[in-house]
Amino acid sequence: MRAKPRFVRICAVALVVSLVVSACGGGTTGKTWFNLPSLPVTIQSDGAVRLFGLTVSYVDPALVLQLQTANIQQLEVRFGYNGILIYDNGQPLPYVTWDAESVATLQDVIRNAPNIPNAGLIASALPWLRQIGLGASIDVANTATPDMRWNGEETTALAEPVEPTIGPFQLGGIAFDPQGNLSIGSLAAADLGVAGPLLRAETLAMLTSFGIENLQVTTVPNGIQLSMNGRPLPGIAYDSQSLARVEPVVAAFAPALAPTLNSVLPMLQSTALDVAVSFTGEPIGEISLGEVPVAISEDGSLTVFGVAAAANAVPADMLQKLQQAGVQQLNVEISEEGIFLATNGQTLPTITWTPESMQMLAGIIAPIAGIQPDMINQGLSLIQEMGSIKTAITMPGVEAAPVGEINKTLMADVTGRPVSVLHLNATYSGGSIQTLGGLDTLPTLPMALPANVTQILDGLNASELQVDTNPGQLNILLDGATALTLNYDDASLQSVLTLAGPFLGDTPLANPAMMGFVQEQILPLVPAADLDIKVALQ
Repeated sequence: MRAKPRFVRICAVALVVSLVVSACGGGTTGKTWFNLPSLPVTIQSDGAVRLFGLTVSYVDPALVLQLQTANIQQLEVRFGYNGILIYDNGQPLPYVTWDAESVATLQDVIRNAPNIPNAGLIASALPWLRQIGLGASIDVANTATPDMRWNGEETTALAEPVEPTIGPFQLGGIAFDPQGNLSIGSLAAADLGVAGPLLRAETLAMLTSFGIENLQVTTVPNGIQLSMNGRPLPGIAYDSQSLARVEPVVAAFAPALAPTLNSVLPMLQSTALDVAVSFTGEPIGEISLGEVPVAISEDGSLTVFGVAAAANAVPADMLQKLQQAGVQQLNVEISEEGIFLATNGQTLPTITWTPESMQMLAGIIAPIAGIQPDMINQGLSLIQEMGSIKTAITMPGVEAAPVGEINKTLMADVTGRPVSVLHLNATYSGGSIQTLGGLDTLPTLPMALPANVTQILDGLNASELQVDTNPGQLNILLDGATALTLNYDDASLQSVLTLAGPFLGDTPLANPAMMGFVQEQILPLVPAADLDIKVALQ
């Protein structure tokens, strides 16, 4: 029994000596001056927590069972110069990393935090914890005394810079105003269909009390870096081995998260993510997304970056038709300039627009998509701020392959080709074509149009619709201003017809002879065609 007071006296003397030594500059050596043995803590099966053999507290026995399920026999936590290190059965787990700057930021947070007893004392003690090796060795459901020896910090070595396979992503336009309302870039959450404040008043008050105006999270190959108001906070460090040890621990405490973690953790080191969230209403940073890989499984489910995202999202008949068309990979890029597609590396006809015409597009796209025109405008504005959205969609059993840049400048060579000419004026009113080519007495007039076409024409908010062509281009104009342009060449037209083939089963093009006639005789005439159709909308 006399050994325990002696141990306490040794710890006290060591603490005093360390404080004196560190006051002379010990805090800048890059390591602790010395390491005290870990405090021996035992958690028994009934939940009793014992320190030096004395019961000091109790925990829920269910927690002990979860620790045993995770095969945690000994858990050790150590405060050191480089961070707060955690060991599971002697093997390192991801740990909290800090330095003088991040500790200074943490001190300010603790001092400003409400309802923390002895906040000033705790904040003042943090620098000393970096200079003295302190910790606890916790033995789980075992009556044996834990090993109290300590051999010093084992930090994760920095990895060589690698090209990220996920990202780089920059999400710097996320902001909450003082009322808790979210905005992304220049768009308010209400504009995106999200109603009401997303942060509660209590949360905002807590952030204000901590002095937090913005938070930033950045991933690097060996960890996660955190900062507050531009000042560094303690972060997290790991390597592939320590990340792998997290999975069984989480599976024991949160089994529902285990499948997701099994997918996410191995990719964490190759992820380049930079997230900045503002709580003043003024966003910081930019929004920029890299290429997003999407894989379709045999049952139509989607995975994004290897993580399950949507079950049965692609109908079986559509998936079958895409496979019949020979599609292995579909690349999509949406930018402020247009929509660009490629199948198996071959560019399809592209749709382009100008900043001036973006607002006109809402009247064309909204009826087709079945959404409000304002949503189109807001989405286009967000894309304009982001620059572009890219995704590579792979079919079942196909590995994603780098395709390179999609050809955004399709050029059709029409030299020496015959020019097919069609110039026509028409009048539209009440869901029907009333006049055609200046005539209103033809037997077919008025000519009723399909309901979806009528819906589009009625929503254009224009007095004239014009379809006009240049070599390799088809332009749609509203009141004389170009709204969008369809760009194509011979290869892209042939590719889109091949892609559409399986979807044309109920049309004359399902006949191989008719399809061959279109491919060989009609499509070659399209790039050079002179088409000018004007429809007066009344």
